Amino acid sequence: MVKKLSVLILVLSSLTTSAQTLSEILSITLDKPFGTARYESMGGAFGSLGGDLSSININPAGGAVFIDNEYGFTMSGRNTKNNTLFFNNNEKNKNFKFNLNQGGGIWILKNFGGGNVNQISFGFNFQTSNSFEDVFDSKGRNPKNSIDNFFLNNSFSLSQSELGVGSGESIASVYKYLGENYGYYAQQAFLGYQSYIISYDNDSKNFYSLVDSSEGVDQQYYSESKGSNSKYNYNLSIQYKENYYFGLNINIHSVYKSVFTRHFESNFSEKSPIKSILFENNLITQGEGFSLQLGTIAKFNSFRLGLSYQTPTRYILWDETYQYIETSSKDLDGNDFQDKIDPRVTNRYPEYKISSPSILTASTAFVFGKIGLISLDIESKDYSKIKLKPTKDFSFNNNEIKNKLSSTIDFRLGTEFRLNKTSLRAGYQFYGSPYKNSEMMEDYSTLAFGFGYDFGDTVLSLSHKISESKRKHQLFDSGLTDLTQIDSNSSFSTLSLIFKL
Repeated sequence: MVKKLSVLILVLSSLTTSAQTLSEILSITLDKPFGTARYESMGGAFGSLGGDLSSININPAGGAVFIDNEYGFTMSGRNTKNNTLFFNNNEKNKNFKFNLNQGGGIWILKNFGGGNVNQISFGFNFQTSNSFEDVFDSKGRNPKNSIDNFFLNNSFSLSQSELGVGSGESIASVYKYLGENYGYYAQQAFLGYQSYIISYDNDSKNFYSLVDSSEGVDQQYYSESKGSNSKYNYNLSIQYKENYYFGLNINIHSVYKSVFTRHFESNFSEKSPIKSILFENNLITQGEGFSLQLGTIAKFNSFRLGLSYQTPTRYILWDETYQYIETSSKDLDGNDFQDKIDPRVTNRYPEYKISSPSILTASTAFVFGKIGLISLDIESKDYSKIKLKPTKDFSFNNNEIKNKLSSTIDFRLGTEFRLNKTSLRAGYQFYGSPYKNSEMMEDYSTLAFGFGYDFGDTVLSLSHKISESKRKHQLFDSGLTDLTQIDSNSSFSTLSLIFKL
């Protein structure tokens, strides 16, 4: 095998140091926190309220609003139903996940000797910032496009010898070599060539497809995602005099995401030498992030104002991929063949960095004595500010982010009504689409309700939240770029136990 690829392929590989697409990059930076049952039932509108363990994730000044030392945890169950539409064919999938999605505590030091600082609070809170749990299955007959175009696109400017397996080499060794030295795209061309989806024309010096999809092709695309983006708040906050609160969070983020996809094609034209294609991919993304938050709350009798700012989160991530491809074919003499290309190689790409958008949250609330309250948070994020580094390796991705993503204004509304030791709650959330073309992901909202009961030293809270969303998923990043529409219906139930000391 020739050990030197063309300059153009070096350029292409520099754009694909990792295997991440725009939708995968965006999912890492989306912030959809799952908090305590009280937080969930009130739509997460706690920016000017404080006094809840999840509130410090919105505004770190909320840690100083606590009256007693507290610690607690939250368990949750999430049920998601996905309905996909792909070339006029509908498929349905269900997914249920049980989690411990929140836990933490607050410890208070009160000033009993006078002075302007009435209280200093130290807090810790863990909660899920975004869940990656998702399953969908798309089936339909594509009238004109096949996965062969994906492999053809990645073979541009390569020669037969560059993708061949020479004497003393193996499928695994060549696949590994291409990945380590030239990146993701060269490996895709290799898989397509070795599985006989594409072949080489010595006269034109170009690859061509052995697939005939002129009469259409049946396609099935299955995707299963797992993992979460978890956030750990280390909180310091103070109460200044009676009505002013200030806080600081040091946030540590932990990311684990696993995505398995299976693409299967069959029922080609009778003239097609290729009769079926099975292409499987595993992508695992892991890493850590760091951010800071500053916040303040001011009380004016029953009226409250809050303001908080979270810096961009700086993630250091790495990807691992595992691939498998299998084809069945028939030659001119009617002989059947089956080719399985299983390199059994796990590709580990170099570490890279993602900077998520900063978050600015303005909040207000009215507290009606011991009867109840109503609160509102307005949150601003600009997803076009997402950056990947090294910049020279991700210039294509950064331009795509700048051109396709936009800023959003989200808001959360919550209310609570108290009857002695029982609290009744309701909330609403609105999330704007981060895409300039909102068809890729539409705006969506959630409705929530719940209740809590104060036993004295222990508080039990329950919540239930429902949401509907619509988005489109692109099958592959090039060649087979057809979209499947996904309509999701989710319900999310939580139970929290809070202990006062």
